[in-house]
Amino acid sequence: MAALAYNQSEELVSFKTESLIDNSTTDFDVFLKLEDHIILYAGAGYTWNRDETHALVQEGHQEFLIRKNDLRLAQMYRQVSVIPDIDKHLPPAERIQSLEQVGFAFTKCLYEGEITPACISKAEKIAQSLADCVGEDVSCIKALSGLADHDYYTYYHSVRVATYGTAIALEMGLNSDQMLKDMAVGGIFHDIGKKHVGINIVNKTGPLTDAEWEVMRSHPTFGYKDMNNSQLPYVAQQIILHHHEKLDGSGYPHGLSKSGLLDEVQIATVADVFDALTSSRSYQRKRSRYEALDLMKHKMVGEKLPNEAFKALVSCLR
Repeated sequence: MAALAYNQSEELVSFKTESLIDNSTTDFDVFLKLEDHIILYAGAGYTWNRDETHALVQEGHQEFLIRKNDLRLAQMYRQVSVIPDIDKHLPPAERIQSLEQVGFAFTKCLYEGEITPACISKAEKIAQSLADCVGEDVSCIKALSGLADHDYYTYYHSVRVATYGTAIALEMGLNSDQMLKDMAVGGIFHDIGKKHVGINIVNKTGPLTDAEWEVMRSHPTFGYKDMNNSQLPYVAQQIILHHHEKLDGSGYPHGLSKSGLLDEVQIATVADVFDALTSSRSYQRKRSRYEALDLMKHKMVGEKLPNEAFKALVSCLR
């Protein structure tokens, strides 16, 4: 507890003590009123526990104060903190299905609110759970549902790309714990730039106009700019920026070829394409896994997509 007065020119608002979640971290300063003065109780980055908050309530502190300007941070804190952790004792196939649902809920929060340090911390926890699950049994990716109508496609798509990408990396022998976690985090955030693309474009049922396509193609750049000043790992940021690049230089936003792309980015691109082909979209039917792999093999692999990563995906799905 820090005995520091707040700036009296700042407007403070109530924040209920019961709103604090056990083992969660707040991204904003939390103040406490003691008789006739106000002190800074916990600075941004403070981790709470149930015993502490229970004791505060017992002592009569039913509420804290936060800056009015931090209300959006507080709202996102609540949304992210209540997303459940994954039961590590579940069999991998069941665990990966739970992770798919948790990833959906988390990604929905990302698209609807401000991206905060709490979001990144939660993404890292989900990514670690995902990497642990896939590392235990890479074939668990076959249990991914492929569900979601097109309105929710982006939310499910992100966690599935993270899962497929991590599995591909493992199958290729890239088993560094940090590398796998970075792959998973990159997959979770890879399409975050679509926050800046109108839903009328994202979910359009017909072909995009040239102007709409230009906006859609800007989402990797938007996403990279959003996350460039965050604590997101370098590899994850590169996945956000370059997951639509192709080996022959025909991709976007920079037209990079194979030599300019990290291995992790190339893996994420394979995962992205595969999930897109096997999902229900507003403008295309859902393909079976066999149909998707066949299309990728004969139309994309070698020229646009890396052969080694593709073979690893096929191996995971056998």
